[in-house]
Amino acid sequence: MVILGAIVMIINVFFLRENDFYDVIRGLSFAMFMVGIFLIPSYSKSRKNI
Repeated sequence: MVILGAIVMIINVFFLRENDFYDVIRGLSFAMFMVGIFLIPSYSKSRKNI
């Protein structure tokens, strides 16, 4: 999710700046990026138990 959010932010900044949905896409990609960052510790804990 972190990588996907970062890729969407980069595409949005470079190619969709004149689009009407620029702010919406930017907000959603930032939210996806932040949620992915908060999920990283939970993924790493489950891997240690295996």
